[in-house]
Amino acid sequence: MEMRKVPKAQREQAVQEVAKLLQIDHLLRRRPSQLSGGQRQRVAMGRALVRKPRIFLFDEPLSNLDAQLRVDMRTEIKKLHQRLSATIVYVTHDQIEAMTLATRIAVMRGGVLQQLGTPSEVYNRPANTFVAGFMGAPRMNLPPGRLVQGSDGLALEIGNDAGAMARIPLPSQPEPVRAYSGKEVIAGVRAEAISYGSSAEGSRRMVQAVVEVTEPTGADTLVVLSLGGQELTARLQPDFPLKPGERGEFGLDLAKLVFFDPQSEQRIA
Repeated sequence: MEMRKVPKAQREQAVQEVAKLLQIDHLLRRRPSQLSGGQRQRVAMGRALVRKPRIFLFDEPLSNLDAQLRVDMRTEIKKLHQRLSATIVYVTHDQIEAMTLATRIAVMRGGVLQQLGTPSEVYNRPANTFVAGFMGAPRMNLPPGRLVQGSDGLALEIGNDAGAMARIPLPSQPEPVRAYSGKEVIAGVRAEAISYGSSAEGSRRMVQAVVEVTEPTGADTLVVLSLGGQELTARLQPDFPLKPGERGEFGLDLAKLVFFDPQSEQRIA
């Protein structure tokens, strides 16, 4: 919308609406030199929003805002997208912004597209170990292991021959994964796919692991476990009872397990 061709009263109303949305309505009388970096960034966003374009190009628009305002602005940008049904190309290094705002995410590395998909696809089925490690907080666990064929079917071995080996029987796997029997792989499992106090049922398998570190966050507890000599981070209940050095039984939801080739670092299936 060309604001110069809009009546003054309509322009002022549009400016007031956008200024209120961005929480800068009390700054409208100030000069640019009197604004902080974050305030200038919101003004730049306001100049784009007030024109009501069909395509928005946002390049790190929230990077200079404080934590609470970032959360508020994410919500408002989401509402804006839903209300206007406008196309928004949004560049960010903040994975939380990407996951919460996007309908499709393009993960770039060195100018090369790594994966394009919905937030769920990129999070749960990362194309390679870079995407797996980049998306998610905490990052996806990526322990090296070996696929072996036993009498009870395919299994994943994590660890070494020095007494720290963990052997995890796997549910039925697709042919590309079965082709790696007897070979090294990188196993990918999210922190929330690890549980405590559960039982083996369905695709869940129980393993013995030692607690290395606990990090209470209020809503949950991040626990670093040693499994077969490899460290895995689990997102567990806030009242997790074990202390560092203690051993316990943990459940792995193998339906959420993915495998990567250790040479190409690409997802196998």
